[in-house]
Amino acid sequence: MSSTGQSQPVVLGYALNAFPYHTLTELWPVLETDVLAIKQRVFPDAPFPIELRVSAPIVAELTRDPATVTRLREFFTAHELALVSLNAFVMPRFHGQPVKEQVYLPAWHTGTERLAFTNHSIDLLAQLGDARLGSVLSASVPFGALKPVSMEQIAPHILAAGAHARQVHERTGRWCVVGLEPEPGLTVETTPEIIRFFDAFVPAELRAYLTVNFDLSHQLVQFEDPLDSLEQLHAHDIRVSKVHVSNPAEMTQLEKFYEDSIYLHQTVGIDQHGERVLFSLDWPATPPPAAATCFRVHYHLPVFPSAFPSAIEAVARFLSGLPRTPYFCETRSTVDPHPPVTVPLIIETYTWPQQTGPAERHGHQYLPGTAVDGFKVLPCSSRSDDYNEKCSRRRLV
Repeated sequence: MSSTGQSQPVVLGYALNAFPYHTLTELWPVLETDVLAIKQRVFPDAPFPIELRVSAPIVAELTRDPATVTRLREFFTAHELALVSLNAFVMPRFHGQPVKEQVYLPAWHTGTERLAFTNHSIDLLAQLGDARLGSVLSASVPFGALKPVSMEQIAPHILAAGAHARQVHERTGRWCVVGLEPEPGLTVETTPEIIRFFDAFVPAELRAYLTVNFDLSHQLVQFEDPLDSLEQLHAHDIRVSKVHVSNPAEMTQLEKFYEDSIYLHQTVGIDQHGERVLFSLDWPATPPPAAATCFRVHYHLPVFPSAFPSAIEAVARFLSGLPRTPYFCETRSTVDPHPPVTVPLIIETYTWPQQTGPAERHGHQYLPGTAVDGFKVLPCSSRSDDYNEKCSRRRLV
């Protein structure tokens, strides 16, 4: 790929998976109250870029009821909500009950349910997506299943999803892509594994439709340098369709927090040489190795400075360096005929209700759990103090 060196405009949006909806009946009040309240506060005179989480029931209902799709599209248009992405990662319920490993099910290799869900999500994105801001329209999905499921097992249905996205583009003129999201513990979880999968399985004609959803927390948990990771992906002609701006825990002594959480706490520890000496899909059942000197834990903590031990400094370095990376300058791939587009930054803080308690109403805040403006993490002492006060009783149990 080659770069013209001209910076792209920032498309900064918010992931709605912080809100506990699972059905369309539950979604509508979230859109009509919480989301519109956030827009009025943050984007009063401009489109509000959003990522809509879809579940199996939501996709099923929208697929069989075109009138509801029209109603949803008209609502977005009337209220200047710019749908730039679908989060099609989690098919089951995502709030209110333990989810843990269920988030990866149904898996790519066990049948056709995951493929059908992904294809329907692409179909819906083609009808609902808003390309006015110039960003990639993507539907993010798991990059595989839990190890030891192999790349060979997941590849056939992932390639079929990419082929479907290509067919949708050819049929409708709407360019929508599948965003494969690496996560600790999955078949594809690190940048070298991403490259290996694309080199082995993804032909040139599908690289405009099979892309990477780059979740910052996931790659920071792996102790990757995320800016270097983006450079590596770019060098291998692998598109990034979206960046999830998210913040993991970081500590020198492993102290459990939110043990009652409904989500996994993927935990990685490294030694003084930066070598990985610990990986656990959830909290380790035994003490960590004595050689471990630093730990990172997958948990989407607030994206603002606070007293909670997190990787916020690494997040800030990543955001400040983004404008100089190839994906945030005008780029054109040697294998991709499409014009340069903007990669949206989507703030994802879906564990916010777990951290602040169920009584917290999201729509009355700036953005739940965030203090980000463009490529910067903002100091936000009043919000940090408020967060610290609310979490001090729940943090370590």
